[in-house]
Amino acid sequence: MNIALYGGSFDPPHLGHVAVVERALKALDIDKLILVPAFVNPFKTGTHAPATLRLEWLKKIFSNEKSLLVSDFEVTQNRAVPSIETVKHFKNEADKIYFIIGADNLASLQQWHQFETLDALVTWVVASRDAIAIDPAYQHLTVDYTVSSTALRKNLEVRHLPKQVAQEIKTYYEEHHARSY
Repeated sequence: MNIALYGGSFDPPHLGHVAVVERALKALDIDKLILVPAFVNPFKTGTHAPATLRLEWLKKIFSNEKSLLVSDFEVTQNRAVPSIETVKHFKNEADKIYFIIGADNLASLQQWHQFETLDALVTWVVASRDAIAIDPAYQHLTVDYTVSSTALRKNLEVRHLPKQVAQEIKTYYEEHHARSY
């Protein structure tokens, strides 16, 4: 079985994330796409919405997508989980693992925990973002939706949020005065 892992903070999940999922399901030779929201990103100090809430939002957004699983693996660890641990967790279920990242992660990719081991275990798939050049050595997903969670927390525009949870997300961040970290 071929799987794709797509992790991130999803703080909040937005239509850019949905566009990456839709494009990956069409473009990759996979049986299942697994979304893995982080408890907290290993490169960040915290989150704005609790991990369990971000997990629930993703489950609502993708509840009708049969080829997608929203995994609670990293959330239930209650700590920052390096990607290598997540890949090893799913390794026995897969013949091939695609690992989806945004182009904004390319600059720091070599700094990821146990990068060489991770690199040997996965096929990297890079989603376009902010006109960042993507090395042709990586598989590329062209995603034309440009929005970031950081920008959304500063200016919550419902039009950038998935309709299933748009008002819930907007209300949560407004009530909790979320600011960028």
